[in-house]
Amino acid sequence: MEEKQLFGAITVYRERGAYLRRLEQFEKAKASYDEAYKSSPDDVRMLTGRSQVCADAVRPVQAYADAELALKLEPGNMNARNMQARALYTMSDFERSVVMNYRGARCRRQPPYFIEGINQGVETIQDCIGVNAGNVMLEFLPLIKQNEATRIDEDEPQKPLHISRIPRPKKKRKLTQLEARKNLTLARVLAMKYLGPMAYDKFFLRELTEDQRLKSANAGGSIELKDIVKEALRSLSERQDMLRAQRPYYTVKLAEKADSKHQNKYKESVLTKEREVGARTAERLLKQIEKCMRENRVMDLIAQAERMQMFLDSKTPRTLPDKDSYTDRLYRAVGEGYLSQHRLSYTLSERGNRRRIAFLMGLPVGRPTSFDSVMANYPYKFIDIKQATAKVIATLEMCENSTMKCWLMYELARLLCTQKNYALAKFYAKRCQREAQEISNVTWWLNGCFVLMSGDMQQGNSNEVRIQVEEAYEFSKKMQDPERVQAFLCKCAEMAAETMSADERKAIVQRERQIVSVMDEKQRVETQVLFKRMSIVPPGRRFSVLPRKPEPGEARAERKRRCQRGLSVIPGPERALPAPPKSGTLGFQIFDI
Repeated sequence: MEEKQLFGAITVYRERGAYLRRLEQFEKAKASYDEAYKSSPDDVRMLTGRSQVCADAVRPVQAYADAELALKLEPGNMNARNMQARALYTMSDFERSVVMNYRGARCRRQPPYFIEGINQGVETIQDCIGVNAGNVMLEFLPLIKQNEATRIDEDEPQKPLHISRIPRPKKKRKLTQLEARKNLTLARVLAMKYLGPMAYDKFFLRELTEDQRLKSANAGGSIELKDIVKEALRSLSERQDMLRAQRPYYTVKLAEKADSKHQNKYKESVLTKEREVGARTAERLLKQIEKCMRENRVMDLIAQAERMQMFLDSKTPRTLPDKDSYTDRLYRAVGEGYLSQHRLSYTLSERGNRRRIAFLMGLPVGRPTSFDSVMANYPYKFIDIKQATAKVIATLEMCENSTMKCWLMYELARLLCTQKNYALAKFYAKRCQREAQEISNVTWWLNGCFVLMSGDMQQGNSNEVRIQVEEAYEFSKKMQDPERVQAFLCKCAEMAAETMSADERKAIVQRERQIVSVMDEKQRVETQVLFKRMSIVPPGRRFSVLPRKPEPGEARAERKRRCQRGLSVIPGPERALPAPPKSGTLGFQIFDI
């Protein structure tokens, strides 16, 4: 069945749109005008109303198109001409807007819409090119000469360049930390100049676009929230661009350059006060970090270091002149905290110290039977490890401080080692050592060496571990108190030299080949099939083809009860199951379920 047409639909939707426009509900008003347009696309009142709604909602292109369509249908309509002039002004075409307003003012003096449009456009043009605009030839002559020098003559024949058949992506130069900070500061300054208090809304929306909390299991709600944030940010950005086109930034800077003795004195006093407060805050945070370092509270140290890094990120070299020195002190303390974990405890047993080394090197450990201060103060972070890796890589690309680079490369190597990406972890650990050697920092060199040892111990490379221990032992002699680190290194070398549980598959295959080679053809095929079936059996129940001594305790089973939950394979030698009990009653049987 077809839907019945609403009687007087054009009037209903048009008046509803006008009512919603007065309530400043522009989206709903535009939807009503769109319904009216479907019913009658040639209605002039509907077109002028929709043009006014689009102009109020800062959509000047559609407002201009609707006004132009209304003028084609009714050339003498003054409302449509007024909407067209407003749309031109919103699109920053001030000269044409003034011309259109002058044409309308000749035909209609009252209401004074056209007169107000003339005054507004003339005032904006005067602001752009008036006294505050500065002397163009004096201030922009170097830029004009530079453009003339780089201009290429179109008539000059150009040399044909070699076109490769292999498409190569365009490489974009990455910004340095200084350039990125300058761009971010300039964007914030422009937003504050043109949007005023609404600039904080823009900053909030920009941070919200990258916020992970927008992603949720409610996919429909997440998409709707993202659309709202995107639309609000677009509206604010377009409003800022429009205001900047009306009054360019160089006019604002020129007006601020006006000499004011009292204002300059006030700005200098504010800057001095901010520098003093920033220096006191940095010293206080560094004292807390150094206190945590002396007490070996690594978890609290990392938390305080993150807090100070957020403080340093909010400062610039102008507001905090000693920012680089504070950054060096911060990450030297962080390196000392990480290195302080690699120590032996003389209150723990031999087994406890081995468990500590295995824990720090990423080897599997059981539940500790006694308190371990290193394991208790280890800086755990319950985060998405891939997201953390991407964040560290992005920070490393823009980092300029050498000590901070050492920390970032150490963190990246540690995260990659946790993800079992040992090759890339080794690359970043070597880079950390190279950077630390350039700035003569023994602490970060040893931290990078411990990451290398962790990867090699997890892979079972005992020779690599021994070489790294010897190199680190010699390098640690540059420290003031090397005994603690050297004792830890000796214990690591002792653990690495022990027989590790390595894969014996190669030796097993070689032994199987030797056994098969002395058999005849028929037995050879049967034995190969038997060896294949043996390789599927778990190692605890498999017959070993390699000669070895009988292990103690192999004759008895690990468990005494036959039914034990959580075990799919019975450890120990295989035993026959007892027969299920039978009942003496005829027709009755107890089933073993």
